[in-house]
Amino acid sequence: MKKIIIIRSSGNELANQLWNYASIYAYSLEKKYSIVNSSFFEYGEYFNFKSAPNLLFRIMFFRPFRNYTKRKTAIKRRVWRKMYSWYSMIVLFLNKKNTVTTANEVCYLPPTKQPDFKLKMLENSNDDIYLDGWLFRNPIGLEKFRKEIKKTFIPRKDVRITVESTIGKIRSDYNKIVGLHIRQGDYMTWRNGDYFIEQKRVREIIDEFISNFNIDKNKTCFLIASDGPIDKEIFFDLNIFISKNNAVTDLYLLSCTDAIIGSNSTFGAFASYYGNVPLIVMQKDPMDWQYYSGRQKYFENKYSTFVQY
Repeated sequence: MKKIIIIRSSGNELANQLWNYASIYAYSLEKKYSIVNSSFFEYGEYFNFKSAPNLLFRIMFFRPFRNYTKRKTAIKRRVWRKMYSWYSMIVLFLNKKNTVTTANEVCYLPPTKQPDFKLKMLENSNDDIYLDGWLFRNPIGLEKFRKEIKKTFIPRKDVRITVESTIGKIRSDYNKIVGLHIRQGDYMTWRNGDYFIEQKRVREIIDEFISNFNIDKNKTCFLIASDGPIDKEIFFDLNIFISKNNAVTDLYLLSCTDAIIGSNSTFGAFASYYGNVPLIVMQKDPMDWQYYSGRQKYFENKYSTFVQY
């Protein structure tokens, strides 16, 4: 069987890699190819599917991150990423003629768009296809193969148990769960903090959400996932649950809510896609509440600018 090999994802973290991986997976289903993703070594052990090229590679790269939760700035991640960069450079050098690379532009894959000239040539050859980069996208494929993607990208059993237990307990007390993704950390300084939403502004947006959509806040719980501390005083009169789990668990917790209010990031967007729930992207500017009126499921959100549909 012809094989697609994802060789690099440009050093991105969980959600960026998942958008890329799911889009390419949809392409593999469309063409009936198998798929290997060695670049997913930092997160692969949190999932049921096995994306390592072989057992030795899995032991050397995947296993060390089975329960590792620190972000890409941590020393361990930096060391393993450097080792992986050496490996990937060798693989790409040996397979240059079979590689399609994305740099700063999106490369759309079938069935969303017919392949470009080089990819079409590789499809018609007997060689495996190497994909290099994180901007492979396939919005039509993501919808066409939603059921298959959701089944394949389900996390491992202990993560599922945590998610199901947490959501079950909250639903026993409340009629509605709203996910709240507050990106802090690097967003406080990245691009001069343009995408960082202070918690006081988050509270304003929640109050507007409650008012615009007639939410009974007494029967609603706001499940908060964040990479920084939460000031409970700001949310003092709301029912809140603050998750203290790893990124994979937080992503799937958000996917099990009824709606997500979140920072402009691929994290909340992928949770929205996986759970098929609407995402409201928080803005420093006035919110466009009319745009979100009637939204009940996942949709391609014009304010979610980092997914690059």
